This record gives sequence, C-alpha cells and structure tokens, in this order.
Amino acid sequence: MRLLYKGDSMLIFEQNKKHSFRDPAAYIENGVIYLFFTLVENADDRQYFYVAMSTSADFINWSEPKILTEKDNLKNYSSPGNVIKYNGEYYLCLQTYPREDGQIYGNKNSKIFTMKSRNLQNWKEPVLLKVRGDIPESDMGRMIDPYILNDGDKFICFFKQNGVSFSTSNDLINWEFQGFTECGENVCVLKRKDEYLIFNSPENGINIMSTKDFRNFENITTLYLNQQNKPWAKDRITAGFVIETNGILPQKYAMFYHGDNEDDYLFGASLAVAFSDDLKNWNDEI
Repeated sequence: MRLLYKGDSMLIFEQNKKHSFRDPAAYIENGVIYLFFTLVENADDRQYFYVAMSTSADFINWSEPKILTEKDNLKNYSSPGNVIKYNGEYYLCLQTYPREDGQIYGNKNSKIFTMKSRNLQNWKEPVLLKVRGDIPESDMGRMIDPYILNDGDKFICFFKQNGVSFSTSNDLINWEFQGFTECGENVCVLKRKDEYLIFNSPENGINIMSTKDFRNFENITTLYLNQQNKPWAKDRITAGFVIETNGILPQKYAMFYHGDNEDDYLFGASLAVAFSDDLKNWNDEI
C-alpha cells in the first residue's frame, strides 16, 4: 500500500465506512519504520478499538494493518504512545478505553499499560502501569494516552490526567508520581540538547511546549499543517508523533498525525505524515 497523495496531503491510511485510523506512534530500527496506531472498527452496530501496526522501509510503501490486541469492548486497547527498548525487550505503552455502557468517550475504568515483545511483531498480554504508585487500581482514576521517555538513568511516563501528569521509574515497574501541568493530550517528547520539546494536542492543532526541568514550561507554537487544504481533517488536526528519520529520508524529522472527519461516524479519522528539517516548517512532500 502506497502513500495516497490527496491535495497537499500524504495519507498513509484513509478512513472508510468500516475503519478509521488514529493515534500514531513510530519506532525505527535497522532501516524499518514500525508504525503503531489505533484501528477503529465499525461492526455489529458498535465500535471496537484495537492497537494495530504497519511497517515501511521508505515512509511511502506501507504494509496492510496488522491487529495486535483483542476484540473486547470492556478493554478497547488503543492509543499506543511509543516504543522503548530495555533489557533486550521492546515495550509499547497503550491505554484501555472502555465504552461498554454506550459512553461517548472512555469511561472511568480507562487505564494505561505496557506490552512487551522481542521482535516488534509478536506482543505479550498488556500489563497495568502503576504510575500513581502502589495503590489499588480503583484509586488510580481515569488515565489515558501514555508516553514513556527513556531519559538516561530513569524513565518518565506521561499520561493524560489533570492536563498531563508524569511519573518516574528506574525499572518500568515501580513508579513515583511527580506532578502535572496544563497540557493537551497525546504527548510526544523529543530531547534536544538541554531542553525537552513536548508535542501535544489541544482542542485543535499540534502544540509545542519546551521545558528543561518539567517544572517550568514555555509555550512555543501550535501547528495546523495547512488544515484548510485537508478536507479529510476538517474537524481536527491532532496526535502528532515526531521521530528522526535516521537517514531514511533527506528530511531529518517526520511527524505522524491524524485528522478527524466525523461526518459519517464518531472517531472517524485518517493517518498522515509530514516532514521537516527544523521542527518549525513542515511540508507534505518527500
């Protein structure tokens, strides 16, 4: 499956009557791009959420989506945050998004998890992330959209709760809650020299904040990626995930994101990609 050029857009997967594609997260190893995302299925007069994946060697040709998680409305595994490698295994963080009683959005039982793999293709059962410390699951509150930063001698897990909350760990098992700040959802963090860039999603657009200490934050800008020329994303541009292209492309950075179009159904969305050399100016051409 090749990228679909539509106007000035580079679509990877375009929504149709049965499926939509959301919440991208990418990992590059040995010249292969592993793209994880939420696959929304309209079936049996209901919607089911899955984590799915696709691979590419050039950002242009993509494999057909492969579903990684089970069909279960009580879980609705979704919103993969990112992949990190630790002790010879890969960890993918993700959420549950239960809507079993017909809720519009994931209910109070929504939680965040990791699942492990040795080859980025076959994944074990998800394990709960106890980012609020050793407390009962019922006391953790609603939390979604995890992202784990491997920051030298520690890990930092960001998740949506009271804006963005964050916790630290030395082993991905035992966590200490650190606090929260005002921020959008679908956080992605990129470390540059002595600062961290935090890509996040407000009501519309992809916002960029910076911080040096996760205590003081500076708002930089909000990107809309020429949304006015993207009818497939007319309702919202969101969920930006930024990654270095590692020499696969002339451009240094790629941003995967999704655009909402909910004319036909709730959670209708398509996945796309844009490119940049400076993290400021983004274009839709390789």
